[in-house]
Amino acid sequence: MTPQEITLFIYNLALIPVVFFSLLFLILSALNLFVDNTKQKDKKTKNYYPFVTVQIPSFNDPVAVRCIKACMKLNYPKDKYEIMIVDDSTNKETQRILKKFETENKGFIKYVHRENREGYKPGALKDAMHLVKGEIIAIFDADFIPKKDFLKIIVEPFQNPKVAIVQGRQGFINTEKNLITKFAAYLLMIHHTILMPINHKFNSVFFCGTGGAIRKKAIDDVGGWNADSITEDSDLSVKILSKGYKNVYVKFETPSEVPETIEAFLKQQQRWTFGNIRVFIDNAKQIIFSKKFKFGQKFMMTFVTLGPGIAPIILLMTLAGFAGWFFGEPQLFGVQQLMEFTAKFFITAGFLLMAYITLYKQRSLKHFPSLVLATFSISIVLAMANSVAVYKALFQKNKHLYKDKKNSWISTPKTGNAKFLK
Repeated sequence: MTPQEITLFIYNLALIPVVFFSLLFLILSALNLFVDNTKQKDKKTKNYYPFVTVQIPSFNDPVAVRCIKACMKLNYPKDKYEIMIVDDSTNKETQRILKKFETENKGFIKYVHRENREGYKPGALKDAMHLVKGEIIAIFDADFIPKKDFLKIIVEPFQNPKVAIVQGRQGFINTEKNLITKFAAYLLMIHHTILMPINHKFNSVFFCGTGGAIRKKAIDDVGGWNADSITEDSDLSVKILSKGYKNVYVKFETPSEVPETIEAFLKQQQRWTFGNIRVFIDNAKQIIFSKKFKFGQKFMMTFVTLGPGIAPIILLMTLAGFAGWFFGEPQLFGVQQLMEFTAKFFITAGFLLMAYITLYKQRSLKHFPSLVLATFSISIVLAMANSVAVYKALFQKNKHLYKDKKNSWISTPKTGNAKFLK
């Protein structure tokens, strides 16, 4: 076989799973049109105000000041919630800034600081559990800016004792910064706009680690936070669902930040990819064979956790395509070849159609050209990075994503930190 024939064979072989995922994206997009109704049907009781502990985990994030101030203004009875700053900061000035809130708001705000970072974010949340007064725990990453009605909206579904998790929608305040922020926001928009309503329908909603709330009893029922997982939110979600609880998604949006540099974006995506695949592997027996899960639940949980595993195939197809072009002959670029390329493009364009529907629903179609540009540029680099994460998750399960656990748990840099540190 000639080099061109070899690369063509590899390209067509890799094309098969890519087409499968493309069709899957089309099916999910179509399904979304029928199930995108997350209005709660549970009977609501007026003046339902369970006690809520609002946790704000932080690691050298003075931008948490913005989140804390927003939480202090929540339109919820002040005697029915408390704010807990779960701070692992090593920066003394950040510690001073955040601890000041407890000093000035005794009884309403708690400042919890550890001398070590064992378990990192899930470890900090786990260590703070004995101080939680709330029946419900709402969690915000330091860059989130909750709206006044957040708690009123988020607690409503908890009137059903079977509800364990209520996840809200993530919004963004820095989407327009550059192409990286746009693409990062687009990916999360697709997740929240297309996939989450389907997850809600099939009771397979995953907690996103922030912008939502969890019943404290449900956390206790599954043994608490898993400090060994770098996607502790997905791990907790699967375990809670396995206990027969119901997880809910609401469309109430909370603004936040997305990574602004390619390094921060890729490391965040690698952590999610590695962590979610590990969640599936560690819970595969439950997800696949448990009679407690219906087919829809099993399918969506598998898709959410293993979906990033397509990265190596995309990378292989891309490299084979470029190699085929390099080794090809002039006649490869004739009318017939152009028609074949067009046909292959359309059968692999499921992601772009899903993205188009997302932007249409978000009334942001003006961003579609940027999304296309990012798809054919940043996503190729992302496929390379995620391929490494997939390999390590599958074949180096006893090792960490990077050289050790400390470096595997990377707190995404917050752009607002510099402002609040001043």
